[in-house]
Amino acid sequence: MHDVLVIGGGVAGLQAAVFTAKAGLETVVLDDGNPLVSNTDKIQNLLTEERIAGDEIIKSGRERVMEFDGNIEKATVTRLDREDMPGPFTVTTESDDSYRSEAVIIATANEFDMLTPLDDEIEYVDGPEGEFTMEKHIQTDDANQASDNIYVAGLANTWEYQTAVAIGDGAKAAINLVSDRNEEAYIDHDW
Repeated sequence: MHDVLVIGGGVAGLQAAVFTAKAGLETVVLDDGNPLVSNTDKIQNLLTEERIAGDEIIKSGRERVMEFDGNIEKATVTRLDREDMPGPFTVTTESDDSYRSEAVIIATANEFDMLTPLDDEIEYVDGPEGEFTMEKHIQTDDANQASDNIYVAGLANTWEYQTAVAIGDGAKAAINLVSDRNEEAYIDHDW
């Protein structure tokens, strides 16, 4: 069983996975291979880059996850089940593979049909109308938590369609997950 499954391999999911893997949690990213940011060739709102292509950010993020012994699997998630409260969880993929974990970070901009088994505990909010928005988002608390051991980041959590926001949201979800698991504030300062 894994410590953390991250559903979604875009910038929010990869940033979350960097933090959880670096914190020593056995982390697996399940990625369908189609991060939205890959279609963007001129991201200009990051402090560290004047301009960078989305596929470069994804490549770099994947490398960082693997540097900290995280794994990335190409998989399309079709179902997320909770075996008991507060877990563990079982994720089923399109190819009928399954993964088990103690915690989940949902960082996908896809439909939420995979969450149907959790309908009694996950709430949704309507998304704003606009060209780059989703119909609904998963309701979370201030710690990006939707329910026990279910954290949410990126477009699944918020309507802000910016790479910098998604990266920060992924980091926040992961830090809160690690803090909850360790039962103390997780501190990973830049040195």
